[in-house]
Amino acid sequence: MAVALTICISCGGFVTVQHAYSESPIKVMAQPPFTGSDGKLNVIGIVRNSGNMPVEVNLGLNIVARDSGLVTTIKEPTYGRVIYPSNVSPFKFAVEPSWSLSGGPFILNSKEVLTPYYKVLSLSYSNMPVGNDKALIGKAKNVSPVDLHNVTILASVHKNNGTQIDSVKSQLFPVIRTGQTVAFAALPDPAIKSNIAYFSCADIDVGNNSALNTLGIGNGQFIAYQMSGVVQISDFKYDNTTDSLVFGIKHYNPAGGPFSLKIPEMSKNQPVSVILDGKLYTEASVKMDGKTVRVDFFVPPDNHQVQIKGIRNTA
Repeated sequence: MAVALTICISCGGFVTVQHAYSESPIKVMAQPPFTGSDGKLNVIGIVRNSGNMPVEVNLGLNIVARDSGLVTTIKEPTYGRVIYPSNVSPFKFAVEPSWSLSGGPFILNSKEVLTPYYKVLSLSYSNMPVGNDKALIGKAKNVSPVDLHNVTILASVHKNNGTQIDSVKSQLFPVIRTGQTVAFAALPDPAIKSNIAYFSCADIDVGNNSALNTLGIGNGQFIAYQMSGVVQISDFKYDNTTDSLVFGIKHYNPAGGPFSLKIPEMSKNQPVSVILDGKLYTEASVKMDGKTVRVDFFVPPDNHQVQIKGIRNTA
């Protein structure tokens, strides 16, 4: 499961060219291209999600061969693969010198995803450029209960008037263990580093992580689970004393919305129940099919604490 955590510091002040249908909640906000130190033409910007659903977006850019006039479309995903509501993700195309542009970047395809937001990394950094490379420097700590694989830190680069002038990625971390802190650096293109004033919208991208569908509980044991819903999940853990999954939850829809959890069925009469903010949530639905327990309930507006009891049928 791909997840992405966005921590946005300052996303205002963009001078933008917009390439999207006005009624769409997903906007491509591109900046004037620049020629990088490697001679390639860089097309950069952000994609903003103003809707109520997380989305995955692939961008397209039409280019023309200078020698033959051949027109083709190149494709790039956004740096953060899941863009949550009211958040953004940077992007970047690097076009070889033998090609020229034919128009600006556009949304090639997008899809809504029911991917919960997990707080998996805590980022610590200054948004000011550091050193001769004018880099984004900081530390990332894995605060989740699982090891994270193929992690990168992303950001937008700005000059003094707020205009975005580059999109950057850190080095790839093949694995960040639970509780581990790593140092990262994201380097902007040398061609624009003299104009850098600050970085914004530090973001992480975590590769496909099957481990995020399992929760370790010690002694080599784990709980398999699957969550679905347009929600933020925090402090997700298993409490052995009460045989419960415990976590904070907030729905992205200000009016609240649905959420579901699937876990393996351990016995025919498994006593699964939902506690919301310390009280039995009688409106929750618990169904079993002989293999899986499915828990469905409505998440009211604002932040809540959830306890789902009877996970392993051991209490």
